[in-house]
Amino acid sequence: MSSDLAPGIPPAVATFLPLLEQIDEGVQVFDEQGSLLYANERAAQNLGFATPKAFLKAHQGRFCGLQIVTFCSAAGVPLPPDDYPCVQALKGQRVAEQTLHFRDRQERDRCLAVRAVPLRDDHGMVRYGAVLSRDLTAAQAIAQKLAQKDCQLRHMADLIPSLVACLDAQEHHVYANAAYLKAFRTTAADLPGSFLQAVVGPVLYQQLQLPLKQALQGELADICLPINSLQTPLQYSRVSLIPQLEGAAVAGAYLIFSPISAHQHTNNLLQTETDFFRHSLEAASVGTWDWHLNHQELLWSSPQEQLFGLTPGSFDGQPETFFQLVHEADHDTLKAAIAAAMETRQQFVAEFRVRLPNQQIRWLSQRGQVLRNPDGRVMRMVGVTFDTTAQHTAQALLMQQMQRDRLIAKLSQEISRPEQVTKALPRVFEAVRQHLELDRLVLIDLREAAGELIAEAQTPAVESMSDWQMRHPWSVKAVYLEKFKLGHPVGIADVQQQSLSEAELSFLQFFDVQADLSIPLLEGEQLWGLLSAQSRQPRDWLSEEIRLLETVGRLVSTAIQRDRLHDYLTRANRKLKRFAYLDGLTQVPNRRRFEHFLHQEWRRLMREQAPLALIMVDIDHFKAYNDVYGHQAGDDCLRRVAGLLRSAIQRPADMVARYGGEEFAIVLPNTNVEGAETIAEKIQILIHRAQIPHKGSLVSKSVTLSMGLAVLYPHPLKVPDDLIGLADQALYQAKDNGRDRVVAAP
Repeated sequence: MSSDLAPGIPPAVATFLPLLEQIDEGVQVFDEQGSLLYANERAAQNLGFATPKAFLKAHQGRFCGLQIVTFCSAAGVPLPPDDYPCVQALKGQRVAEQTLHFRDRQERDRCLAVRAVPLRDDHGMVRYGAVLSRDLTAAQAIAQKLAQKDCQLRHMADLIPSLVACLDAQEHHVYANAAYLKAFRTTAADLPGSFLQAVVGPVLYQQLQLPLKQALQGELADICLPINSLQTPLQYSRVSLIPQLEGAAVAGAYLIFSPISAHQHTNNLLQTETDFFRHSLEAASVGTWDWHLNHQELLWSSPQEQLFGLTPGSFDGQPETFFQLVHEADHDTLKAAIAAAMETRQQFVAEFRVRLPNQQIRWLSQRGQVLRNPDGRVMRMVGVTFDTTAQHTAQALLMQQMQRDRLIAKLSQEISRPEQVTKALPRVFEAVRQHLELDRLVLIDLREAAGELIAEAQTPAVESMSDWQMRHPWSVKAVYLEKFKLGHPVGIADVQQQSLSEAELSFLQFFDVQADLSIPLLEGEQLWGLLSAQSRQPRDWLSEEIRLLETVGRLVSTAIQRDRLHDYLTRANRKLKRFAYLDGLTQVPNRRRFEHFLHQEWRRLMREQAPLALIMVDIDHFKAYNDVYGHQAGDDCLRRVAGLLRSAIQRPADMVARYGGEEFAIVLPNTNVEGAETIAEKIQILIHRAQIPHKGSLVSKSVTLSMGLAVLYPHPLKVPDDLIGLADQALYQAKDNGRDRVVAAP
């Protein structure tokens, strides 16, 4: 045992001495009088003693060892003896870890992390105090060197002509060199925490958005653009953005604005920064590599080896081994990327696959820089490697989902067109068939006794079902039919594994069906059809395929039901429109239709600057006709007169309408006065020839008509009622002049 014991150490403590010897920290045990009972070798070394025996010899009596060294706090303030950890422990107080500085016996500056714990007996009385110490001297020295390194780097950055700045992840400034502060007219006091846009301005900020986003995602980025300094116009051709990593997270980015005249200085700075960030990259599980091209040696970090599925330290450094690990399908692409980087002096960017020892495929992305000597000869390539498998997997799933979404959107658009859905179904089914790589996709209407095929899309290699009267085999089996009625799809991976009849097997063999997925189509709770996807080879149907076909089935079913409803409503609307615009007695357009038609033609002929004629017709002494012959005979008379008026006009554009009672109106578009008079005279001839008896007339023994006609050119300052008023005045003039005549308005 390398430690020594003071006289009188309790047996209970002695029991744990072998365990205390194994502890990597310094351990000291004091009794309640403050005498040192035990110290292990690490405790002696921490205070500058060669052996525990020498330490115990120097630490004799009550707390006499407190004068061996003088402890100071992290701020350099000497620690009072009452605040020493061992004294605090014997007072019953636990001392959390604190950092103490001192000079050891060999006059060396040392730093310890110290804790103290009181040890009590069964009655709770403090009997001993334990002090544990851990040497931080080396860590403090490293921290000081890093601080000095950081100070040196900043001093170097202030000396170079390039503009250098450090941003946090929220694009706020953390540091900038003197050239940057001068170029953008700011000071070292005002810069920290200021937003990037507020310093560089909105125009330059907008140009930096894309590469800055890449850098904050962990990628090196470069952009070439002209920049005008706020002091004097200076042209900068390159802005480099380097991610700042803390562990696995991106803490910010470095911005380096490189003037053309300082190109070589920029390369040196990038190399320095690369070395500076190497440890951060390794801590973030990002592989780093250095390819010395002159003697073909590859240096890989441990994370780099792990990314390729190797154990740390097992890579032999040979480029041939590297290419053996790369998926053979990506060899040419990787070699082309390496050659392009060497020839064009651009950054090396490559993405490839590696096959791991468990045969899984991993996607890796490499980013690197080609380094040349002053003569321009390529010497090295250095860079980093990222695992992008998750991104590729997510991208593949996203692409599949996007393709399905686009397909569904396209199908919805196709089906929603105003044409009949049955005309769109062949295009829709062919798109779905190609997307799912099916051999056949059919829609079967089960409402027919034998089943009716509504739509089909198939490859040329399989027989079409369109000329067959058939019913799907699954639709007549009770076990499947019950599932269909509940809306559940039925997927058959291999029809040969099903218990089918000879007829069913013959049907499936004839149409070369080895796998089938059938989606039921319901109208309410009624099963009316099946959407059947078929394959010539056995096939396990994936959940994504089932969901897509269910969506297609719902779209098709909804569209077909929509078309049926549309046809029904169209027929019903035609009937309603007919009833709304026809006079029920004479079966000619009623007054409502007449007014609508007159206004419509008025607007049309106003654009064409053509005439519009109107003839108002009245049956002479029709009240007397009803008194003599009765109202039923009067209705027959109205129907006969309406028929004669219809027969007098020949053009489809002309209209005869019942204006009210025994009065009719005739609308004649594109007709002048002479043409209207010709139609009126023809009507008089037809009425006279008809010889409809009228004993109550004071004009003739048969029915006669009085007509007034008017012609106008539609004009924005006139309205259709002006034409009706003129025709009415002419009709009244015809009646005043003795009836049975035609009068034309001036």
